Amino acid sequence: MTRDKKTALRLALAAASVFTVASDAAEIRLGQTADQVVAAAGPPPASRPARDFSEKEIASPTGSGAIEGTVIDLEKKPVRRAHVTIEGTGDVRLNRTTITDEAGHFAVSDLPVGRFTVSAEKTGYPRVSYGASRPFRAGSGIFLQAGQQAKDIVLTLAPGAGFTGVVYDQFGEPRPGVPVQAWEIRTSLSGERTVDSPSAGVETLYTTDEQGRYRIYGLAPGDYVMGTAWFFHGQSFAVRILTDSELRAAFQPQGQSAAPGAGVPAPDSARFDYSPVFSPGVVDPLAAGVMRLEAGEMRTGVDLRMQFQPMSTVEATVSAPDGTQPSARMTLGRRNIADALNTMTVSSSNGGRYRSTSLSPGDYRLSAQLAAADGKPALWAISDFTVSGGQALTLSLFLQPALVVTGAVRFESATAKPPADLSRVSVLLSNADVNDLETARSIDASGALSITGVIPGNYSVRASVPAGIAGGTVWTVKSVLAGGRDVTDRRFEIPSSSVSDLTVTFTDVTTELAGAITTASGSAATDYFVIAIPADRAYWLPQSRRIASTRPDGSGRYQFRALPPGEYRIALTTDLVTSDLRDMSTLDRLAAQSVGVTIAVGDRKTLDLRAGR
Repeated sequence: MTRDKKTALRLALAAASVFTVASDAAEIRLGQTADQVVAAAGPPPASRPARDFSEKEIASPTGSGAIEGTVIDLEKKPVRRAHVTIEGTGDVRLNRTTITDEAGHFAVSDLPVGRFTVSAEKTGYPRVSYGASRPFRAGSGIFLQAGQQAKDIVLTLAPGAGFTGVVYDQFGEPRPGVPVQAWEIRTSLSGERTVDSPSAGVETLYTTDEQGRYRIYGLAPGDYVMGTAWFFHGQSFAVRILTDSELRAAFQPQGQSAAPGAGVPAPDSARFDYSPVFSPGVVDPLAAGVMRLEAGEMRTGVDLRMQFQPMSTVEATVSAPDGTQPSARMTLGRRNIADALNTMTVSSSNGGRYRSTSLSPGDYRLSAQLAAADGKPALWAISDFTVSGGQALTLSLFLQPALVVTGAVRFESATAKPPADLSRVSVLLSNADVNDLETARSIDASGALSITGVIPGNYSVRASVPAGIAGGTVWTVKSVLAGGRDVTDRRFEIPSSSVSDLTVTFTDVTTELAGAITTASGSAATDYFVIAIPADRAYWLPQSRRIASTRPDGSGRYQFRALPPGEYRIALTTDLVTSDLRDMSTLDRLAAQSVGVTIAVGDRKTLDLRAGR
């Protein structure tokens, strides 16, 4: 790139930044006095009358139990002035905080019967909970019996890990004001690696300072990728590189006439913008360098090099079967399993036309939907495309009638009566490929089922009977049949033709798996999670009712109700969060340390578990 073009590019970038700041300033309306700002804001909202709280409403539950322990560091030295929080779970609405003394000791008394989480934190040390395998997790907690004194609780605080580095622009110069983030590597239930925000409770979003530097700290040990933050991807600061004729016209001596056509932009000239970038300087997060952080490790020199690339433009025309060009609901999204790039842009087209600029290189999906109206069926169209190198792409989306899935909802019972109002039965058809797909379903009094707005693809069915219409009966899904095949709790394909035999059958014959958890000494073990995992990996799907967890009561007894019949692996752990049940690596680890059990239709089975075996 010549010196003049570099100068022109810098001017264009500076103009884009100035324009952005000016736009923001216009929102604030600089120059107003304080009184003018207050007057423009209008009168303050009317204050709500004070509510009378009774002593019963605000009083915390009390008892004769106590939790006492010590907070130490990795060298087993006491951590003084650490904040320790004792929080009740379930029906125990209680939250107390104390501070460790010079010996790292803490104690909280007057606690009622129930389960409590115990956590500690201090500046520079990520929060850790009793029983948790890593920071920022709930852990197992402690179940206190009446008058129980839980002593010698030890919490180990490890210093947080982090990254430092510099963000450079395309010229190799430090770039201030760039939001960067540490992304955590995870494994989806499909077995694919994905990049997502770290667990809640840790701040990983920072903006580079005036010298382009950043410092992220307080991270838990784990696998990370450094990259720009997600909302940076959606910003559009696209600028156009000036042509040679424009540059010559700009520097034309005063009084000298320019050549005909000088200074006229070239047609369809590319516009440039910053792409999402991940360490060390790639646009694909799955191709980025994965860094393993240990406790207290500060990884230095993790620099990011921005890529100023030509942006692509896509223009689409939507046509209906009757030849018209309706204003359809348009959705543009990346076809990428990495959550770091899975942003969506939604816009309504104008007269069947849609245009999107500043698309960074990658794979995309553009979809159009038109809701059913005036007796006409819903329409849909999908186009997958790939852009790179600032190309301009023209697409034609031809709407076609959406499919209709019909069938029936049935109930099987020897004694109980089916719900009187079947219209409130929930039957959801979930598309595994298009997250934003809108479908409509109806169920009449006889149980006839109709789902409209369906497009070909891979689906799963989730169905339930709300407690409000169940009449006290527990109804569970016995089977889901489509095309004569059993697709209960599985994904199945709906082809390009309508399905007319989807049958969802509910039953009041439920299963029960229960038992007692004991320690090696034979005492009740209460501080565990019990996880049921289907032995057949085909059932490892998001929101699967076959993947379940529960906790034992104060006597160490646990219970699973209404697990679908099948083969399961039952595991114990002291550390579990909801996202673990959607993570394949976690399920793999738990299944490897589990016991097997087979549950038949209507089984009432007992399975006692020994913790530590």
